[in-house]
Amino acid sequence: MLGRFRVLYKLRIDADGVHVLVGRPPASFLAAVRDIAGLHGIDRGEIACRGRGRHMRLRFSDSFPTRGRQAIRNMWSPPTAPGPGGGRRASG
Repeated sequence: MLGRFRVLYKLRIDADGVHVLVGRPPASFLAAVRDIAGLHGIDRGEIACRGRGRHMRLRFSDSFPTRGRQAIRNMWSPPTAPGPGGGRRASG
């Protein structure tokens, strides 16, 4: 169960701004996180997008302020790429 969902990207917010630690988040998501962090005065915390196939979820660190979590979830849209393929006949 430990390796069920892998980290797709991870962001850290500190006094210097928003930094990408792992992966390549969408540019629009990164810009929105910067805006929300400035709007709500968030100066510390981490956000990780974990997932497998079509199942994605955001995870926040314990130090992330609760007032900004919902704002980030409201603007985040999970990727709409197709998940795992079909059975034997799907390959053609």
